[in-house]
Amino acid sequence: MKKIIYFLMSWTFIGLSLGFVPNTKPKYLQLDKKQTLYTVEASCGSCNFDMPGDVCQLAIKLEDKKYYVEGPNINDYGGSHSKNGFCKVVRKAQVQGKIVDDKFVATYFKLLP
Repeated sequence: MKKIIYFLMSWTFIGLSLGFVPNTKPKYLQLDKKQTLYTVEASCGSCNFDMPGDVCQLAIKLEDKKYYVEGPNINDYGGSHSKNGFCKVVRKAQVQGKIVDDKFVATYFKLLP
């Protein structure tokens, strides 16, 4: 029984490492040419935008208002506390989405260089 479990685990690991996993692109990476595309400042809401909360969470500044972002995670674009992470720097991003209950629900989120 142990041999079967080890065999299945090794093939699962090999499949994952070789990329035999379906390409599931997160919904917030799909640009909709019909929606407005905004260029915003993006960073950690509590570390750089002085927003309420004790947890590091991705936020944007859109038209001089600050919103926490639903969809992409703060660590989806590298470690939040790394040299260029959202907790250390404010970055520019292109976003699409809607404001719902004082949160920005992103349908598209792309960091700019």
